[in-house]
Amino acid sequence: MADDTDSDLIAGERRDDLLRALSYVATESLDDGSYIVNGDLPPEVAPPFIRAIMRVEAELLINDAELVTVDDGEPRSPEERRADAFLALALRVTDRM
Repeated sequence: MADDTDSDLIAGERRDDLLRALSYVATESLDDGSYIVNGDLPPEVAPPFIRAIMRVEAELLINDAELVTVDDGEPRSPEERRADAFLALALRVTDRM
């Protein structure tokens, strides 16, 4: 589901709703260079954000399906795909800012 650059919808949800949800998210860097993403989204903010992440994750899953081989298996774990979906969504939401 590639987003139309002229649309106010990102992964099927309103950009403003997703920006509001992202305002409740914070990251924490760890000594090993990785990050922890924390968010305590209010109930009225969470559903559009969750739906959008799920849609982006579905896009990634479809792409990953094309990369599965007998020798290499899946290209990333479900946890990695969910983290990648979060980052992809955040980048799409803030792309035109």
